[in-house]
Amino acid sequence: MNATIMENEMLTMNELPKNSEVINFEVIENLFNYCNSYQDTDSQKLIARLLIDATHKRFQTGLVHEHIYLKNDEVPQIQLFNILIEKFPFVKYSQIITNQAIIDTIGEAADVCLMDIGIGQGAQMLNVIEAAKKLSSLKRLHIIGIEPFGDALHMAEERINAMKSQVHFDIEFTGVHGFAEEIDFESFKGCADHLIVNASLALHHIQDADARLKVIAAIKQLNPKAFILIEPNVDHFEVDFAKRFMNCYHHYYNLFMVIDRLDITAKDKNALKLFFGREIDDVIGKVEKERYEKHEKADRWIGRLKACGFTMNETMLKSPVEQEAGVVIRYHEEGFLGFTHQTETVLAVMYAQ
Repeated sequence: MNATIMENEMLTMNELPKNSEVINFEVIENLFNYCNSYQDTDSQKLIARLLIDATHKRFQTGLVHEHIYLKNDEVPQIQLFNILIEKFPFVKYSQIITNQAIIDTIGEAADVCLMDIGIGQGAQMLNVIEAAKKLSSLKRLHIIGIEPFGDALHMAEERINAMKSQVHFDIEFTGVHGFAEEIDFESFKGCADHLIVNASLALHHIQDADARLKVIAAIKQLNPKAFILIEPNVDHFEVDFAKRFMNCYHHYYNLFMVIDRLDITAKDKNALKLFFGREIDDVIGKVEKERYEKHEKADRWIGRLKACGFTMNETMLKSPVEQEAGVVIRYHEEGFLGFTHQTETVLAVMYAQ
């Protein structure tokens, strides 16, 4: 099977029906056997294999292959996270842009409440605290960290509290263990005169569209100075398997092509791709009720923000570069800063007020 045939068979995936009984799994298996010969730098073969593995899992074909993610164990997770933060333009610059937007929004305020939805282990908030050292007017920074994973939330609290002795302002931390859609946002009314809400790659984990709207509406009731979102710009909320499959292919293939451009080792490149392969497994390999990575296009998030009374502000999102590693960063008239590789806008940063 040559590359042209492989590409043609990838296109046949667009015709996959929802009913697994009429899917031609012989075609899928032939494609798998071809893609199994992938080299570490061959993104097309690798992503095809990841998609095929996930398809097998989704439809329970009984075809079992070597567990590809075992190959990722050679590279420590902390090394992968460092590469993402330091080298990967989608992560590197979206964080720089949103952190600067937070600092600019704080401005001359003395008493600030910063709510971080999906705080994780607090890495972004640590960078914000470091940047806030230059804000001479700041007297108190109250960080509210919302996080469903208890161990990560505990780590965030420890790391943020450790910064108290290194800054000229008071730091207060409130940890909230739970999912965003479970939070009573009204309880945080009046937490500070100056409230900023940050949600970095978090809101797409809310599984229901109505629940997403309710969370945004509840945040609007807090009257924040800014609500800043980072979200993948792809429709994985789509319930039709064939359409979601093709959306997934284009999104992650462009991610992989950017990884190929990074100045890192071939082993690190492959490990990063397999890191994102776990998301592919979620998008394609799980039945609807078990899926977690339900990304949506930026225009849907913006539609919800506007419906709740927010307006978009492009002036607060400033990128230090126009492009890097083939990724072009520019503002889109719909109301977001887009990170585009070739014709695929992979990531969106939104600033609402």
